[in-house]
Amino acid sequence: MEGAGISGGWNEGGILLPYTRTTKTSRFRANYRLRDNRGMAKCLYCDSEGDTHEHVIPAAFGEFKDAPRLLTPVCAPCNGQRLGLLDEQVARCGPEGFMREFYGVTGRDHHAKVNPFARGSAGGKRLEFSTFDREVGVEVNLEIRNGVVTQMCELIFVEAETGKVHHIPLKESMTADELRTEFERRAVAKPFETRLSCHPHEQVWIEKLLQEYSPGMTFSEPKLMSHVIEKPTVKFQVGERYYRGIAKIGFHYFLTQFPAYSGHEPIFSRIRSFIYEDTKEPIRRVNEIMNMRQHPLLQEMIQPGVRPNGWKAHFLAAEVAGGVCLAHVHMFLTEDSPGQIYTINLGTDPANHEPKGYAHGYRYYPDGKHGQFLGEAVALTAIRLAGAVPPAKPVIETH
Repeated sequence: MEGAGISGGWNEGGILLPYTRTTKTSRFRANYRLRDNRGMAKCLYCDSEGDTHEHVIPAAFGEFKDAPRLLTPVCAPCNGQRLGLLDEQVARCGPEGFMREFYGVTGRDHHAKVNPFARGSAGGKRLEFSTFDREVGVEVNLEIRNGVVTQMCELIFVEAETGKVHHIPLKESMTADELRTEFERRAVAKPFETRLSCHPHEQVWIEKLLQEYSPGMTFSEPKLMSHVIEKPTVKFQVGERYYRGIAKIGFHYFLTQFPAYSGHEPIFSRIRSFIYEDTKEPIRRVNEIMNMRQHPLLQEMIQPGVRPNGWKAHFLAAEVAGGVCLAHVHMFLTEDSPGQIYTINLGTDPANHEPKGYAHGYRYYPDGKHGQFLGEAVALTAIRLAGAVPPAKPVIETH
């Protein structure tokens, strides 16, 4: 279907994906590398030798069979440090981190396991998942263990005069000094009540920790918490690294689908800088590079109320229209959640006027892992819309 391109500017997007398999073709750059004057493959983000290859979707979300791979190399320090911090925020601190835990998605076995409900990562805050428990009369934190929602092991402090509630997640490796530091950081106003939320099998190490923290502490008869979770809420506190991580996914996917570009071109200098550099101007930079698409990428989702029938997947798309290079990132479209669609403005190439679009669906296997793979990446047909679409929204609202 021919379209009018991108109506009203780069940030409104006109690409649409019928969820149909196309003929499997590779768009990789065969043996292509940008080499420096020493004949070495140059890193995409710095002047060092590039010696590693990035996954387009971070490995924390699982391996996908036939997934496009970024062949422009990245040096080990950029990959493991700067880009690794971006992946950590996306995979642990944002909505995608919650969905990973909800569906029990695991990454590489050798990576350290982190409970995102107990601690943040890469500058992002922990996932706050809570509900009001009628049995104990206070808000309690929840977590997800192996895909099962359960109460979090924590100390709860309730200020008597204000009713303000403070939470300190507990873990078996915690020391009394660490607990004391966490308590002081919260500045709990006296007088206050202290409540302990834990499972019976955790009581032994918790009581030992609390006795070290406050010798002579006594424990009252435990009270069972409610077995019904009513209206739980989830709060995400992410930083600029989260959005840079999403932008990185889109940029790297674009490069796998448009082999004429290596990513080193001057037209991509701004997106490379955005991904690579920490800054003190997060709101301005994020809103200049990215926005929230309000029109579904997947054709089936245009009908109101339609949700995937049991499957869960990520969708990536890349297009050039009117010389503007765009990527669209839609993580975790499932029957439980519509997910969020980000559009990333990668740069403008005045010499490239022919509209083209490519897309992949990264769909998880319904029956679990097949060897090393949690799912399969399938090339999709990308078409252009023949009309205007709902206007995009800023990623970060300003007031």
